[in-house]
Amino acid sequence: MAGDAEGIGDLLPGLAPMPAVSRAAHDALVAELNMKPDDDFQLIRQCDPNEMVFSRSFRGGPRTGNWIVFTITDGVDRGDRAKRRFYKTLVRLLHEGPGVDPADVFVMITLTPPENFSFADGVIGSDALAAEALEAARGKSAARSAYTRAEMAYALTELFAHHDRDLILPMLRDDFVLDVPTSLPYGGEFVGPEAFGSFFAGVPGGSEVWESFESRVDQVLGGDDHFTVQLTNTAVPKATGKMRVFHNLWLFEIAGGRLTGARLYADTAAATTG
Repeated sequence: MAGDAEGIGDLLPGLAPMPAVSRAAHDALVAELNMKPDDDFQLIRQCDPNEMVFSRSFRGGPRTGNWIVFTITDGVDRGDRAKRRFYKTLVRLLHEGPGVDPADVFVMITLTPPENFSFADGVIGSDALAAEALEAARGKSAARSAYTRAEMAYALTELFAHHDRDLILPMLRDDFVLDVPTSLPYGGEFVGPEAFGSFFAGVPGGSEVWESFESRVDQVLGGDDHFTVQLTNTAVPKATGKMRVFHNLWLFEIAGGRLTGARLYADTAAATTG
């Protein structure tokens, strides 16, 4: 996930047209800081000369009245090497295109974590970043050696909210153990990703246990070595034909960036009693 860029400056008419300045900044971000081409959010403000206070010679210069400040907010720390390349590429593109003197270019990059972003629709930035990474890897045969906690949380949400197993299966260790209370009609111990995938291929127990079953993810909470997934279920057990609303909690264990096991804590009577 990239950040946004804000250009602030006072430009003499005809010297540095704003569209050309904007394009140079974006091209430098894409080329050197690995921004996505369509991650293009800019706020541009042109100031009157008396609204700008700056030294003509401090750590550079001499600066003119065409001084420009770029403030860039990023969600990922790209490292010193990438930033050095970016600064050089930015001033080169600004000089070659709109004709900005390199001495007039001031850049300030600030870092804010992905969870402090929301691009739209109230979606937290860490989920957007995890979704992009996991969607890009979807369908690839080779699993990664480790996954981020944000990616795990997103995959768990997709599993329970949308019955999407593709994102979480590569995160399971080969010795993953799924423990479901044996007091449930579909209880038992299930070992390995294949068994896990089969268990979540549909509603656990299926039509033999439920006339209907819907789950809502209340929250996914992370601890030092685990995730808990809290669900509210609205279901009609086949044994009674009566609608029930009940809560479940799934505990997923983590080690070395992979999921190692899971256990269901459930109202085991909900499947059989009214």
